[in-house]
Amino acid sequence: MKPHNTSFKKSGFILSVIALSAFVQTRANSNIVSQFEFSATDVSTNLVFIKCTSDATEISGCGFIANMDDKLYLFTSQHLILGADKIKFISPTGRTLKPHSVELSYARDIVRLELDGGDGFSIIQDPAMGSSIGIFSSSDLQDMDARYGTITGVGAEIIEVSAAFEDEHSGSPVLGLDQSVIGIASYVRESRDHVMKKGTRFENTTRRFCYRLDRVKWQSVSWKRYNQQFGTLYLESNLLIDSIIEILNEWSDEPFKDVQLDSDTERALISWADSHNHVLKNYGGKGSFNRKFLSDYSASTHELAEVCRSRARKIRMISGQRGLSQFMLNEYDMQAGTLEFFGKMIDRISTSTDY
Repeated sequence: MKPHNTSFKKSGFILSVIALSAFVQTRANSNIVSQFEFSATDVSTNLVFIKCTSDATEISGCGFIANMDDKLYLFTSQHLILGADKIKFISPTGRTLKPHSVELSYARDIVRLELDGGDGFSIIQDPAMGSSIGIFSSSDLQDMDARYGTITGVGAEIIEVSAAFEDEHSGSPVLGLDQSVIGIASYVRESRDHVMKKGTRFENTTRRFCYRLDRVKWQSVSWKRYNQQFGTLYLESNLLIDSIIEILNEWSDEPFKDVQLDSDTERALISWADSHNHVLKNYGGKGSFNRKFLSDYSASTHELAEVCRSRARKIRMISGQRGLSQFMLNEYDMQAGTLEFFGKMIDRISTSTDY
């Protein structure tokens, strides 16, 4: 009897495994969806579309209305509104909401803004592992969205969920089967390869985290002053980090290509890009290096590293002021650390002539 041919192409096997995983996940989500007796449209009156504008950028996001401490609040993420010159809170019906006080979570990425009395979601405590959840959002005035999954991890401040929400859904409510709020969708983290993750559920995965709304320490602030003092720098630094990442990505493929920046990029970086592109005019192509060009290129990249370090120093100085929440202190520390790391990376480029 002729033996069966058990050989197969590795790529075909991997694709089959991916397809099977997607099928299993889709079927699991279908089972979860069937447990919910309401849709995003059914809870839309408590969903909020948020539009934030500043000189540097325009950002939109999500929020929701819920009752807490015998008052009605609009909840969303701090990082969404920080640095905005104008903020509009709009219901799916087009009604503009007018909050009249601002309280920041001291340690979590949450802000609550008090509204005039009315109805909203209720909030539950002590979320249970394995509970079915839905994340409902109003990403614009017409589009209602829902992502379903389960609670896969519970901590003192955060819960991890399997629902496939994205960064643009940050600020959306995480609802249980009874329409009660379990948490607020916050951030997505890409899993990195590590030997300790091999063979675990954390290998090659994207993890999604939501902040709990129970046992939160709130900090009342004068929003205009707080935002001018801390929020503007926070937003500008995030945009600077994004721009540096784009530059480094471009350099990884074409280190001698002109740097193109958006017109609303901050002035210090635009000024550097103009000067750097002038240096590149003396580059005649591969193999045409000379000592003068390499010296100018090294000096230019060193100036970019100094842009990073200068902003990091400013962040470190501001973070020493009173009135900052622990959340902002953590965010500032992360921003400064990232920019300091970028400065070291770019310095290595400036001292290297091995092109």
